Amino acid sequence: MIRESVNIPYYNSNLSAMFFYPNNGQREFPVVCKAHGLISNKFEKEEELAAMLTEDGIAYFTFHFTGFYESTGEMSIQTQLTNLDHIITYLTNHPKVDPKRIGLLGVSMGAAIAVCHASRDPRISSIVLQAPLFDFDFVVNYPEFTAMMEGLALTGMVRLPIEGAKEELVQDIKGNNPLQCINKICPRPLLIIAGENDTFMPLTGIKNLFDKAQSPKEFKLVHNADHNLTNYFARFETFNLIKEFFIDNLKHNYLIFQNLIAKLG
Repeated sequence: MIRESVNIPYYNSNLSAMFFYPNNGQREFPVVCKAHGLISNKFEKEEELAAMLTEDGIAYFTFHFTGFYESTGEMSIQTQLTNLDHIITYLTNHPKVDPKRIGLLGVSMGAAIAVCHASRDPRISSIVLQAPLFDFDFVVNYPEFTAMMEGLALTGMVRLPIEGAKEELVQDIKGNNPLQCINKICPRPLLIIAGENDTFMPLTGIKNLFDKAQSPKEFKLVHNADHNLTNYFARFETFNLIKEFFIDNLKHNYLIFQNLIAKLG
């Protein structure tokens, strides 16, 4: 597996990223792009999933949204949506990426961003939502979520506007709610993964999000999985579900479709 540290120019700042791809001499790879949640991993913590994907010939691209780690600036929902669009454009032009095979992995709050973006971006060919934030109104009206955002800002783990962060959030979510956007993902394949022990994202809300999605779609509940996948076996099962989904939809099904086109041609 090859690791490539990347700094992507973004207006007057930059987005820090890490690109993992197989060391097999292949020219182009299908790629999975991750949209992280309100708590973001350092890039070295992404190597476990990256290794699983690259072993099967799939590249993995992870980045930090504006306001996290080395990605300068302040975090907002609208900025994250713009960030993700910028990253997908970067990947479609990357010489190591097959632009027709870009999968999107959204985690927690990043899953809400992923749904809203993918609903408007046909460049995304398949999508996985892990422990998804299912409704931005939930963020506004859930005191624990607001308290966590403020706590993370105090520790420096995320940079928020000094004043008016909640008011900006209320403005940003207008027209950007996963519950209203998820039905636009089809006909692209969708997998939603929830944790049995996730006390942060209510399972009823995640199932409601799944119900509003159209086929093709899958729902998987992982036993002993909390929101942050602290249990090794639950984490391995979750990562394996992600890997198998993208193997099917970025490799096997794509090749079947290409062979069918060739025969018809």
